[in-house]
Amino acid sequence: MTDRRKIAATVTLLALALSGCGGGSTEDKVGRLMDAPDKFFLFTCEQLEIKAKAALARQKELQQLMAKAETTADGRVVSALAYRSQYTEAVADLNEARRAYAEKDCKPSPVMTKPRG
Repeated sequence: MTDRRKIAATVTLLALALSGCGGGSTEDKVGRLMDAPDKFFLFTCEQLEIKAKAALARQKELQQLMAKAETTADGRVVSALAYRSQYTEAVADLNEARRAYAEKDCKPSPVMTKPRG
C-alpha cells in the first residue's frame, strides 16, 4: 500500500469516526434508516416495555464502552468502528418501541417516556 493510499484510508476512517459526533439527532436519523418500521407491531405493551428496558441498558453500556475507548486517538477510531453502529441500533430500537407503545395507547411508564432535553 502506498503512502497516498494509507493517508486516504486514515482520512476516511477519521471522517467515519467524526461523523457520529452530531449527537442524538444523528442517531435518530440513522436509526430510522437502519430499523424496520413497525418492527414491534405484534408486541404487547408488556413486551414493548421489556424490549425498551433492554435497549436502554444496551445503549448505556455502549455509551460507557465508547467513552472508555475514546480516551485515545486510536480509541476513537475503534469506538466508531466497533460500537457506533450497535449504539445507533439500540437507540433505534428504543425509539421504535416507544413509538409502538404510544400507538397502542399503553399505560404511562417512565421507561417509555422520552427524556426531555
